[in-house]
Amino acid sequence: MKITTIIAGIIIAFLAIIMLSWLGIDITRLLSYVIPIAVGAYLLILAKRYVDTKAQESKISTDLSAKIILLNESLDRIEKKVDRIDKILEKVSE
Repeated sequence: MKITTIIAGIIIAFLAIIMLSWLGIDITRLLSYVIPIAVGAYLLILAKRYVDTKAQESKISTDLSAKIILLNESLDRIEKKVDRIDKILEKVSE
């Protein structure tokens, strides 16, 4: 994050605390609810990023597996052609 975003967040949080204290709201009690909720939201965001990353890795792995299968099939066809050429060359050399 940019430092200006962090500073802006701190200033907004500080102003919110001042406003709440002027309204007579117990800030410590409010923070006892807000902090666990914020931590929980952060953990959910991290879990979502982890799942997205794993899904992307799985997709890449699947794509690579499919390409390997196609390459193996191509290699088999090439080997068959080479075998046919070898047989033809054996007949010609006789």
